[in-house]
Amino acid sequence: MNIQLYFKKLLRIILMLFFKFEWWHTSPIDNRRYAIDIISKLNARISRGSLIEIGCGLGDILAHAKFERKYFYDLSPNVLRAAEFLQNFSKKKSKNSYKTFNFLTDRLDVDLKFDAVVLVNWIHGFESEGLKRSLKRIVKNNLNEKALIVFDIIENNKSYKFNHSISDLIDKNKFVITTLEGYPFGRKLIFAELK
Repeated sequence: MNIQLYFKKLLRIILMLFFKFEWWHTSPIDNRRYAIDIISKLNARISRGSLIEIGCGLGDILAHAKFERKYFYDLSPNVLRAAEFLQNFSKKKSKNSYKTFNFLTDRLDVDLKFDAVVLVNWIHGFESEGLKRSLKRIVKNNLNEKALIVFDIIENNKSYKFNHSISDLIDKNKFVITTLEGYPFGRKLIFAELK
């Protein structure tokens, strides 16, 4: 680990102590290749009007994505306050919205439409049925034409509470699907573009 990475980690630990969020949010984006790959795919898209990340943590993916409007949604109000604080120093200006949100019980406003939806690094803690029900609602109510849903799956790893397949979560017939593999713990990134 180089000195710059140590500094990033130290800054996040200080933020954790001040804002009182969970420790796992302290990992710098440089340590998460999957996040860097998601940002690359998002920034390569033609339509980059609105992006929501549900379970955004400190908002690393959103902070590096080149979208006009960004929606930072997370279960933890503490980590959202830290994400908003960090965005005050961002060189990438956008219209940002922050909201405490429970993916399984809350609903997105039907007037919100997105070019991309990101849900990564947390869905392995929840049963497929609830995730699929919420994703189906988003597909029906909140996606623009050719919108992208990004999520990760972990298959055949008993260390995780739930392992999902793509068809456990979405109707594969409605999407063009690209999969990126080779991440730790058997993680696969799924990029599902609405047909």
